[in-house]
Amino acid sequence: MNSNTKLATLTSRQRDIYEFLKDKILNRGYGPTVREIGNEFGIRSPNGVMCHLKALEKKGLITREPHMSRAIQLSDKPSRATSVDMLGQLSANTPLTAAKEGEVVDFMDVFGSGDHGCVKVKDESCTADGIWKDDFVIIRKQGSCRDGDRVLALVDGRNAVLRRYFTDPKGVRLEPLTSNKKPITTSAVSVLGVIVGVVRKF
Repeated sequence: MNSNTKLATLTSRQRDIYEFLKDKILNRGYGPTVREIGNEFGIRSPNGVMCHLKALEKKGLITREPHMSRAIQLSDKPSRATSVDMLGQLSANTPLTAAKEGEVVDFMDVFGSGDHGCVKVKDESCTADGIWKDDFVIIRKQGSCRDGDRVLALVDGRNAVLRRYFTDPKGVRLEPLTSNKKPITTSAVSVLGVIVGVVRKF
């Protein structure tokens, strides 16, 4: 059953919730919480939200990872070309070294294997790591990481941050990617993914 056929089986409320999920996943890089969905659609009971999510999952439009906050994924991910023609290689004061005919670079391959998403940075909180306002940070989605990894993490179930992850006797220490912020030490943290690249649009 294709996605259009699946959408045709939805109620109007289920369709609205699906479009809301799709917008957040594609444009923000991760799905909304149950609370966010409830607030958006005036559903006071978390169980009411869960009923809609279970219906969308049963109809094959989303998948959910158990025990992971915001771990909602679209079953049918929109495809888009990620490759561009390779023109060549260059260094200062030397001619362009031409690429082989037909050579292309697929930028999703550059970021390695795995399931990826991105977030757009809207402030200057990551400048010490060379990440600037309006950059797109590429995330490899995973629920675990190693000490020193730069991660997208969810603190207290609601605040998403880009930080450097370290284990700490008190739980987890999230070091800022710029010098004018303080570390966050907490046990209430979920890793959403590890930073694998940055895309900057001029």
